[in-house]
Amino acid sequence: MKQNKPIIEMKDLAKRYDDDAGVYDALKKVNLTVLEGDFLAIMGPSGSGKSTLMNIIGLLDRPTSGKFILNGVDTETLSSKQLSKLRRDKIGFVFQNFNLLPRLNIMQNVELPLIYKKVKSSERKRKVREVLRQVGLEDKIKSRPNRISGGQVQRVAIARALVNSPSLILADEPTGNLDTKTGIEIMNLLKSLNSQGVTIIVVTHNPEVVHYAKNTVLVRDGLLTEKEVKK
Repeated sequence: MKQNKPIIEMKDLAKRYDDDAGVYDALKKVNLTVLEGDFLAIMGPSGSGKSTLMNIIGLLDRPTSGKFILNGVDTETLSSKQLSKLRRDKIGFVFQNFNLLPRLNIMQNVELPLIYKKVKSSERKRKVREVLRQVGLEDKIKSRPNRISGGQVQRVAIARALVNSPSLILADEPTGNLDTKTGIEIMNLLKSLNSQGVTIIVVTHNPEVVHYAKNTVLVRDGLLTEKEVKK
């Protein structure tokens, strides 16, 4: 039986902020492994350290100490430019506030990561249609974000996250701005994508979201306090 490789390995990872307000340990000795094909929920109240953990996973921030290995690459050895390239190529982001550009139609929003990657126009169009079909929105390709529902907007954001074929989808409160019914639809979509082999990490304070994950990590006072493995 094939063993899944680690996508994320954190070893004694810590993050300390030192400013005018004093010294603050946002994360303390975090040890975490996430395997290919996992669906992990990171839970915790406001101020627990989960946002700091998400920013480090997303290569938006660096740890103060410890190891963070992404796809076998020790991120400590990388320059800012190399981190940006790794983030662009390996991580797809889904945000609570969607972060779509209102002046662009759905096709144009989803193809942005491919433009940054300098993918040819014909290949961009093919990939965009493919991921919009995956999320059930191929018929909305010429619509603008303000002409579709909140749930459809989040589906567009998921399509944009998928278009670069990343190793990891990192979703920050993906149901936070959605009603309950639409939130369930989005989580079912993420679960379906995970069943197709996409590795997903969801950062949330919503206990309902946890039911869709395979594993759960609880963050409290900068520590991973519990890991629940769901069978």
